Amino acid sequence: MSSKRKWDQAAPEDADGPSAKATKLEEGKTASEAAAAAAAIAAKIAAQFAGGGGPIGGGTKDPHDGDYTHDIDINDVRNRYLLTKGATQQQIHDETGASVSTKGVWLPDRSKANEKEPPLYLHISATSPEMLQKAIDKVNELMNMDMGSLVEDKSSRVRERRKWPEEKIPVGIDTIRNFNVRAKVVGPSGMFVKYIQQETGTRVQIKGLGSGFVDQDTGHEHDEPMYIHVTGPDEQQVQRAKALTEDLLEVVRAEHAKVKQLLAQQQMELHQAQVHSLWHTSCLYLILVCIRELVGSLTCLCLGLCSSTTG
Repeated sequence: MSSKRKWDQAAPEDADGPSAKATKLEEGKTASEAAAAAAAIAAKIAAQFAGGGGPIGGGTKDPHDGDYTHDIDINDVRNRYLLTKGATQQQIHDETGASVSTKGVWLPDRSKANEKEPPLYLHISATSPEMLQKAIDKVNELMNMDMGSLVEDKSSRVRERRKWPEEKIPVGIDTIRNFNVRAKVVGPSGMFVKYIQQETGTRVQIKGLGSGFVDQDTGHEHDEPMYIHVTGPDEQQVQRAKALTEDLLEVVRAEHAKVKQLLAQQQMELHQAQVHSLWHTSCLYLILVCIRELVGSLTCLCLGLCSSTTG
């Protein structure tokens, strides 16, 4: 096939002249010959496969090969990604003793194959027929193995590869009146959490009961006491973020203790005020009862005096 590009070819002399007609006839002949050659190569490769795994790429035998060799076409095999891995080929060698190597190139369109660039295949070399057969059986086993969804496997590997170090720091502060734990931890407009993230290059989130963080899978808060979740690509940065978080929590806990003490004091004062109020109310009631009894006695006394005077 010609490797010339459109812009490498000379400009035609005359589109209607005899030279142009001769060129067209030559091009038509060349195209027919190229198509026939491609078909012949494809037939030759197919015959090599049908003939029992002879050398696909043609040419002389590799001097490093053993006495027994076999080639297996994997160009259209779904598990070719697994079979061409160095780790997989080393595993086959460890289990069978045969050497396995990748040859050829992967061709989405097999009709483009040629002797210099045959379709993707495995070349197996062994020192005995038994060793060769074991390797062939192992390759066939891997070829037929169910790999599941390749897209799913790839994303799973990506997720596994991107798993970052993480830390969970319990908040350990109970909810009391006039003290919003979450607001105190994250700071005004999230200032404290943003500071830790900027200083360490990590991600800091407050999760758990009362955090307001809703899990996407469950649609609810995590069913555990409030905690701070720190994660990042670097273990040292995560530990630094953990230290800053624990320092922040100490400050919040100290403020929480002061508010709790103040509330307890207020509660005690309220209780004392209620006791005093009850005592004053009781005393007033007793005074009123005494006054009523005194008034009653004076009334009876006056009535008695009036009766004796009249009589």
